[in-house]
Amino acid sequence: MDVAAFLAAHDLLAALPARARDRLAPLAQVCSLAAGETSNAAEIDGTAVFVVSGSLRASSLAGGTIVFQDVEAGGALGLAEAILGQPPRAAALLALSQVEAIMLPAANVLASIKANAAAASALALHFARALEQRAAGSDPLQLVYRDILRAAKPMGDTRWTIDPMPRHRDLAQRAGVGEEEAASAIANLVRLGVARRRYPALDIEDREALRSMAR
Repeated sequence: MDVAAFLAAHDLLAALPARARDRLAPLAQVCSLAAGETSNAAEIDGTAVFVVSGSLRASSLAGGTIVFQDVEAGGALGLAEAILGQPPRAAALLALSQVEAIMLPAANVLASIKANAAAASALALHFARALEQRAAGSDPLQLVYRDILRAAKPMGDTRWTIDPMPRHRDLAQRAGVGEEEAASAIANLVRLGVARRRYPALDIEDREALRSMAR
């Protein structure tokens, strides 16, 4: 797939007129990664990442803390900061599955979107959906499942693991829940066969099931 086709394949960018995408094409960098592969393609401040297919995890430094964000197909990373007038933070990328993404200067993308009503509407819909998902995901167990999903790293071609598994107290603090709720979430995953304890690690046996539970 050429760059123009990649730009047209992402919902947010597809809403732009063809001439606007043509102007962005020379600035774009296409990134194709296999599951478990990493990339430093977004380690330049001001870069926006658009995931065309698959999913990836971005890790960046914010106030001395490493922040993780998972981005699915159709999602974007860095636009919120650009809208607020802040350059997107440099991020290291980890492919959670076979992934294809586009890297673009966030300021150029935002300028193109602002100049087109359809693209601005698509951007508003994108953030509205994100807010809706966040509001729906206030269940304490869900918060723990999401944290575990973010923390799991590939182990081979089809397995994922957290090694070492954090203490229930640390997991609870990260997820913003009580220690008992964190323990219950782990026990539930093991009971359902979604995860398996392998001291000191926690192996994820069914990542898709965990992903569904985290939504």
